Amino acid sequence: MNPAIAKLVRPHFRTMKGYVSAGMEAGKDATRVFMNANENPFELPGLEGFNRYPEPQPEALLQAYARRYGVNANQLVATRGADEAIAVLTKLFCEPGVDGVVICPPAFGMYKVNALAAPATAIEVPLLESNGVFSLDVSATIDAAKQPDCKLVFLCSPNNPTANSFALDDLHAICAGTLGESMVILDETYIDFALQQSMVSWLNEYPNLIVLRTLSKSYSMAGMRMGSLLNCDAEFVQLVRSKCLDAYPLTKTSIDAALLALSDELQAHVQANISTLRKERQRLTEALRNTDFITRVYPSDANFVLVALNCVAEFLAYAAQHNIVLRDFSQQALTPNCIRISVGTPAQNDQLIELLSTFRV
Repeated sequence: MNPAIAKLVRPHFRTMKGYVSAGMEAGKDATRVFMNANENPFELPGLEGFNRYPEPQPEALLQAYARRYGVNANQLVATRGADEAIAVLTKLFCEPGVDGVVICPPAFGMYKVNALAAPATAIEVPLLESNGVFSLDVSATIDAAKQPDCKLVFLCSPNNPTANSFALDDLHAICAGTLGESMVILDETYIDFALQQSMVSWLNEYPNLIVLRTLSKSYSMAGMRMGSLLNCDAEFVQLVRSKCLDAYPLTKTSIDAALLALSDELQAHVQANISTLRKERQRLTEALRNTDFITRVYPSDANFVLVALNCVAEFLAYAAQHNIVLRDFSQQALTPNCIRISVGTPAQNDQLIELLSTFRV
């Protein structure tokens, strides 16, 4: 394992023996009779195939992810969405009650929740805001990551909830500046909606970089909970697979659905949906900017828009009366008077735009 990673992993994970399930031990195929996993040999009508445990890390799925992301199959772990990866990495690197993680708020809430659950210290380095654009405080983030008991830096680009991408130069600087000091966990949940290049292209340059991807957003698969964790070091990836995941973490239905979503035959649909959401994001942004009671529309590279308004409670209630549910961020310290609006279908966006014109304070 790369020394820059090995020195940060909790020591007992490097030496402990992980659980070897029956599926991991023997592999799955249709040519053999499996009497090793205490499975029920009988199928139920209409539920054929569900009597057997699925492969813990199906090779076909790993290869499908690898083709889409431009990495080798031994450089990724299939997870239950990006959320499982966040929890697993916190457990793997942070000694409870000793270590800490860097978070750059406003940020996705699960980074801090998993840190506090460990428990680990959440070291907050707030984003900088200038003229409505949020950016990373690069030097402060690197300084925080170099603290003796800091193990992880969580970044999200495009960021949730601010919606903007962080400058590639800043991401490179943080990866380079923390090498051997902390792991950089870059959550790219929304990267397919942005024009900016993914940092996956630089995995081999930064062994301390872990990129999280998911099928939840751009692949329309939120209900299946399928994601992945990517790193250049195959030995580290194998450690995560063998010692950090549940025995059978992925369901058969999720595996089958992910294989279909990642297949060549659906890529035109995926890309068409992404293109439509980008166009609708722009249309919705323009309508929001032309609304009197909205004081700021933040730039977006994601499938949502963050806006500030002077009547948050009233507008949220008005939208709810018309069966449109929006997300309130107004009570968070760094997003006062803000709500987050997910980009919907053209028809759904029409409904919201109509509400913008009929709402009265």
